[in-house]
Amino acid sequence: MTHSDKKKIIEKLVVVPDKQKRNFWGREIKSLNVLLESYVEENFWKGLTFSEKFDSIIVLRSGYFANELKKKYKRYKYNIPQQKKLELGEKAGDDYTKQVKPKNLREFLS
Repeated sequence: MTHSDKKKIIEKLVVVPDKQKRNFWGREIKSLNVLLESYVEENFWKGLTFSEKFDSIIVLRSGYFANELKKKYKRYKYNIPQQKKLELGEKAGDDYTKQVKPKNLREFLS
């Protein structure tokens, strides 16, 4: 993943400050690189969104948002299992016939 791709991901997830950008970008790129070791899919990061922007991407490394990131990654990587095809054999045994119970006294006595 290129440096500009990483910057786009950070800009999408984090509020970029107006001042002291050099320290900000160094810290955020470093944290993103740590996260990229665990979650390597580039398309996952390009499509990742949260309901609000964070102050720093470090919040994705531990706690509640780390669990949310893990859930989103699992959902992204999930493959729907193939359904097994059932093969029906020949019929075995006798048919079931339900015994009719009398509904009223006249049917009961006859």
